[in-house]
Amino acid sequence: MFFETDFELFSSRFQGDEQWNGRRLEVRRRLQALGNGVCEQFAAIGINLDRRESLHNPHHTNRKRVRRQRTMIFRDKKSRKKLQSFLGKELGKDLDSARNNVHMQVCIDAKQCWWGIRIDESAWYDLNVLIKRAEEEHSRDEIVAAAKTAASTFSFELNGGGARSLSEMSNRDWRDIAGTVNPGENSIEIVHRMPSAMVVELNESFADVVTSELLSLADFLKLCSWTLDSPNGATA
Repeated sequence: MFFETDFELFSSRFQGDEQWNGRRLEVRRRLQALGNGVCEQFAAIGINLDRRESLHNPHHTNRKRVRRQRTMIFRDKKSRKKLQSFLGKELGKDLDSARNNVHMQVCIDAKQCWWGIRIDESAWYDLNVLIKRAEEEHSRDEIVAAAKTAASTFSFELNGGGARSLSEMSNRDWRDIAGTVNPGENSIEIVHRMPSAMVVELNESFADVVTSELLSLADFLKLCSWTLDSPNGATA
């Protein structure tokens, strides 16, 4: 699916060069196809999602440098509409951005590919739901169970560091996280990082690996997705 030359497109010497936009567009389209496949697999288990890609060309929003390319997969329009109706027009419009939602992503840069779940600081309501669950014994058990269901290749990262195995995190670990993580100030990521050489070696089977591993996160994704009846949601 990806070749060594694809990774080179995101090295520093090419990041700001518009003559490589066409090549980066090819990478974007491959990620888009992969994202569509992931959405189809999740729809088959009753989870409807939308996808969106990052820009493949230098632009003021990426500071004129394409350091990475990614597809982001997040709650579908119907689900966003329900939350937007509750939040109101001004706050609700923020949900149109994938980054302001808990999202799955598949990314490529100069050295690696990585995929998993990300909750940015701006998706504070989703992180708040996960933290509220982690505060209670019975719902912590649900988090631990969902983490063990996930592929063993995933790590948990807080604010881009401190990686530890997701599947090995205990009830006590999640209790500690509930006591230290502040929604709106922190970000978390459930991620599998793979060096470029391994991605190239997988060839066309790379998409199958990514799709399978993201599907293994379905239960975890539900637990950190804000709905109107989730902990600290509209009816809590």
